[in-house]
Amino acid sequence: MSGLKKAGIGAVVVLLLLCGVAYLFLGSQYITKRIGGTTTIELPQGKKLVPYTVQWEPNGSHIWYLTEDAEPGYTPKSYNFHESSNLGILEGTIIFQER
Repeated sequence: MSGLKKAGIGAVVVLLLLCGVAYLFLGSQYITKRIGGTTTIELPQGKKLVPYTVQWEPNGSHIWYLTEDAEPGYTPKSYNFHESSNLGILEGTIIFQER
């Protein structure tokens, strides 16, 4: 294997490691907000989402949302919040899953 090929493989490995470390320390919400992708948030058993309360922390990467107790017989729902960008790239999706 040539030296150039080894350097390329090494660079890819380092890049993958850096992405993994960034994900661990920054979290999936940060990655979803800044780069795109999907984050799923599972709500505690017996709680339901109040849908119009979801918001990003200003200049941060945390998501704030309001839940309330589910009524007896309530059927859990899934809510998908999609980001739409002008160019159609780097768009994120947050899925709230009630249980």
